[in-house]
Amino acid sequence: MFRVIYHDEAAREADSLPKLTKVKYDRLVKKLEENPRILREPDTKPLGDGLYEIRTMGNDIARGIWVYEVGSKIYMLRIFIKKNQKTPKNEIELAKRRLEEIKREIENT
Repeated sequence: MFRVIYHDEAAREADSLPKLTKVKYDRLVKKLEENPRILREPDTKPLGDGLYEIRTMGNDIARGIWVYEVGSKIYMLRIFIKKNQKTPKNEIELAKRRLEEIKREIENT
């Protein structure tokens, strides 16, 4: 079993998803907790640099950008509603900045 740990901002972003989208998102996160390695497209896909994208389907298409940590931890870095097919570069860059914040926090504990 894996543990999903949210960046503070990502937790707020997840909480602000529209209700039906949040239900779909939470269902996918539960699958991540059980075993992220069994999830495939269209539920998740690699973005490069160790980042992955979790993907809900439907009217409001939510995306969560996450990364594995050594052991059984998954860090959820960014949650957003996607407007077009390709994940915007600025969303990936924001996730990378948040990952660096988490790494610094871990080093300082």
